[in-house]
Amino acid sequence: MLPRPLRLLLDTSPPGGVVLSSFRSRDPEEGGGPGGRVVGGGQEEEEEEEEEEAPVSVWDEEEDGAVFTVTSRQYRPLDPLVPMPPPRSSRRLRAGTLEALVRHLLDSRTSGTDVTFMSAFLATHRAFTSTPALLGLMADRLEALESHPADELERTTEVAISVLSTWLASHPEDFGSEAKGQLDRLESFLLQTGYAAGKGVGGGSADLIRNLRSRVDPQAPDLPKSLALPGDPPADPTDVLVFLADHLAEQLTLLDAELFLNLIPSQCLGGLWGHRDRPGHSHLCPSVRATITQFNKVAGAVVSSVLGATSTGEGPGEVTIRPLRPPQRARLLEKWIRVAEECRLLRNFSSVYAVVSALQSSPIHRLRAAWGEATRDSLRVFSSLCQIFSEKDNYSQSRELLAQEVKLQSPLEQHSKKAPRSGSRGGGVVPYLGTFLKDLVMLDAASKDELENGYINFDKRRKEFAVLSELRRLQNECRGYNLQPDHDIQRWLQGLRPLTEAQSHRVSCEVEPPGSSDPPAPRVLRPTLVISQWTEVLGSVGVPTPLVSCDRSSIGGDEVPATPAPLLTRLAQVTSQDKAPSVVSRVLKKNNRDSAVASEYELVQLLPGERELTIPASANVFYAMDGASHDFLLRQRRRSSTATPGVTSGPSASGTPPSEGGGGSFPRIKATGRKIARALF
Repeated sequence: MLPRPLRLLLDTSPPGGVVLSSFRSRDPEEGGGPGGRVVGGGQEEEEEEEEEEAPVSVWDEEEDGAVFTVTSRQYRPLDPLVPMPPPRSSRRLRAGTLEALVRHLLDSRTSGTDVTFMSAFLATHRAFTSTPALLGLMADRLEALESHPADELERTTEVAISVLSTWLASHPEDFGSEAKGQLDRLESFLLQTGYAAGKGVGGGSADLIRNLRSRVDPQAPDLPKSLALPGDPPADPTDVLVFLADHLAEQLTLLDAELFLNLIPSQCLGGLWGHRDRPGHSHLCPSVRATITQFNKVAGAVVSSVLGATSTGEGPGEVTIRPLRPPQRARLLEKWIRVAEECRLLRNFSSVYAVVSALQSSPIHRLRAAWGEATRDSLRVFSSLCQIFSEKDNYSQSRELLAQEVKLQSPLEQHSKKAPRSGSRGGGVVPYLGTFLKDLVMLDAASKDELENGYINFDKRRKEFAVLSELRRLQNECRGYNLQPDHDIQRWLQGLRPLTEAQSHRVSCEVEPPGSSDPPAPRVLRPTLVISQWTEVLGSVGVPTPLVSCDRSSIGGDEVPATPAPLLTRLAQVTSQDKAPSVVSRVLKKNNRDSAVASEYELVQLLPGERELTIPASANVFYAMDGASHDFLLRQRRRSSTATPGVTSGPSASGTPPSEGGGGSFPRIKATGRKIARALF
């Protein structure tokens, strides 16, 4: 919908206030969308037809450690004889100290004037405080009100009980053993003030405390038993041909759906997930790690089966390889494409992307002979699946498809030659989690945690909460599946021993040795933000790690590890005093790298027309940014003794086999490089 024209009304700013902006009326977020109510006005839209569109003024008000954004709308009656009504105003908390946020949380007026505050606060609080600290501040607030009028204490206590009930229902994982001490304080307060027998939301507060304690001291859960017995030989990855594609897709969906339902959305917050690799943070975000582990297992199964190889150890040579001819590998490629298509029909986007990413990876993508034997129908389906996850416009196609899948039949299913599925499998959905991780990490990088005065930036938390709410909504949709486990397929999946990255590179090169006539590798396309090394980024969002070209220079018959992948960055805040070495050091530090090795890296500006400009150590980066590009590449300096890695060719982006005579030139590497550069951001 197009925005309404801007209309300004003079003299609508408050006394002593500063108008931050004036913009179109009826902001949907404030409740003034079409057909809705205006916050603070309480009149229906049909009543507003008797008034002109309302110009809007917005300003900030600071009060007791908090900053509130106030929105005022001044309506003009269409009838000039009707007196001018007073402005209709609403306000919501924008930032504040932690104590001020807790006061706002326990204020009985908040639920009516700032309707999303409690939900956003409870969903994101772990990004700026801990559960014990928050419970302690709630207890402090209640105890401080004991000397206040009884009605104020009663209202605040009722709100506190409501908050705790909502908190327990929505985020039970927050109440671990570390919260026991503060729960004791709250229970003691409720007993002393007589509220332990009173009625809160969902029952008496005594029952609430018991339920909280049951979370603090939980029974040890029964761990799922492995279907693979100890001592069993590893599963043959080529046995994928034994299973029906739709049966295998159902089992992948069953596993993915269980993990997605157990996902704790708050663990996806950029402030938590983005710091998972720091020392002492290995315990963070276990539900996200579990989802990514499953994604990588699926991708690893694809790579191992197409290569016909099983890992027997960690070394590059500790691999058992099954000899396969190109037509046999083509049948394996086709099988996995059918599995991905079936996952697509099941709306399991996680496994679809796992399979597609593995087929696009360098060890598989470069197998020209195998892809040349694949059928046109399979390549057509593969091309359509690749388009779903195109990085164009920030993965807009996959986002739009996911949004409409909840209600509409997918385009692929509409044009599929297969008969429509019966309703026996249910109608759930499993999204690709990496999209949400990327959005939340971008939000975390783009907005400061605190204002300049140290106040917590709660506007940032509201934006994060919008993403977490979408995850919650999809989790509810995910419950629609009706799938039963197949122990044979589950046992096969558990028995697979996927190859390491080095092993997959080596086996791929043994299967089809690198061609000497292949053209040089294209430069990685322009990045958007700072990322870690590619393989770590891929692992962090669930993309399989073996995506780097397998061709490496050799010295004395031994493989030489490739130069670590470059870091990519868009430099947003650089002063005129920052020279290249200090910028390099800062980027390394931000990505949890040792800034002491900054001298080993060079900063390169990516210019239009596929050009580069290496920034000298004595140059001020600030002045390089005053041009057509703010995109930079941070890479290790080349060593003269290291040969430039070659590149092999493979299937094209559309899924068609590469042309003869070297014309294919590995075209998917560009898109894969762009996926890598944007995977997390």
